[in-house]
Order: sequence, then structure tokens, then C-alpha cells
Amino acid sequence: MTTPDELLQEAARLHSASDFKKGMKTAEKARKKFQKEGRMDRAIEALRVMGDCVVNTHDLKKAEKLYNQLWKEGFGISNKWYQSAAHWGLGQVAFRGMNYPAAVIHFEQGIDLARDVADKWYIAWNALGLALALRGLGRLSEAVPLLQEAIVLFKEIGQSAAQSWAEKALQEIGGEVQVDEGTAGEVQIWLCPMCGSKFKEDQVARLKSKKTTTCEYCGTTAG
Repeated sequence: MTTPDELLQEAARLHSASDFKKGMKTAEKARKKFQKEGRMDRAIEALRVMGDCVVNTHDLKKAEKLYNQLWKEGFGISNKWYQSAAHWGLGQVAFRGMNYPAAVIHFEQGIDLARDVADKWYIAWNALGLALALRGLGRLSEAVPLLQEAIVLFKEIGQSAAQSWAEKALQEIGGEVQVDEGTAGEVQIWLCPMCGSKFKEDQVARLKSKKTTTCEYCGTTAG
């Protein structure tokens, strides 16, 4: 019989292989087994993997529900790492829905919680998310130091792909015009939810028509 730990390990592998639907189902099986065994510390980790799989299937409502539950459980055990993970996920949900102001709030809370526990992983990922959300609002000067921090941390934790995304975003905003604070809220830039690359006009048209498109840089599907 497959143990819940083995199921969770397989779910993480499936997530890395971008088999998100199967990863979600496998993580859910692991979570139920952990709950049955009373291993709530592992059940919450399975929940985190579930959320990370679902947000990549573009089921934002379900992802939001899972990440809210993750925050609730993380808060319940006073675990700031899981709370940070939950805010990163909720930031992703908001970002993918083009709600950059809400994304900023969640990523800010996520990075603060990660700093409290000195966790480089979620400092880096929340910093990248926050920088991209700020970029979407035209607040480029605020995004620059966050991207610089993310680059350093991604290098330290061996996340070369994420490091390249942050470097690319930093290079791109160097050629963009800083938006005045009074008009920042009116700006709407269509960005890849993962690496922050700008979508081309034909891709934006597809997104506006409620169709999906794929980022040419990182391969992430949006829409």
C-alpha cells in the first residue's frame, strides 16, 4: 500500500513535471491519509501542494479556496511559513485575474511573514510576485529593488529559471517609462503570471476574448 508520504512525494514530482491535475489528485489523496492518521503537520503540506497545482490549472476560484484554507491552518498552528505560502498563492490568484492592487497586498504580507522566519524561498517568490504586480501598476521604481533582491536569493537557493525571469523583468523595466503616481491606477499591462514577460498584442487579444495563451519565454499558460 502506498504511504501518504510517498503520495506527497509523487505529487511534488508531478507538480515539477507540470502535470498539475494529476498532482492535485495525488496530493489530495495524501492529505486525506495524513488527516486519517492525525498527522496534521503533513496534511497542511499536502494542502500547500494542492493549492500550487490548482493555481496552475487556472481554476482560480478553487485555488483561492485552497489558499485561504492554507492560511487558516497556518495561522491556527502559528506557522508563519505556511501563512507566507498562502499569501503568495492568493497573490498569484489576484495577479492572474489582473487584480494587481490585491496582488500587491498579498505579496507584501507574504514577504513580511517570510522575513519574520528568514525563509529565503518565500522571500524570493513573494518579492518577485510583488515586483511584477507593482510593474503592472506602473510603479517601476518600487519594483527594481525587489527584483534585485529576488535575483540574489534565487541564485542562493538554486532556482535558476526564476532567477532568469527576475533578471529579464529587471532588464525590461529599465526601458519602460515610470508612470506618474496619479495615473498608476489606470494602467493595465498584460503580463505573464509566472515570469512577468509582456504579452504581445495578439496574445492580449486572446486573453481579452477569454481564451488561453502561452508565454513565449517561460512556457506558462495564462487565461
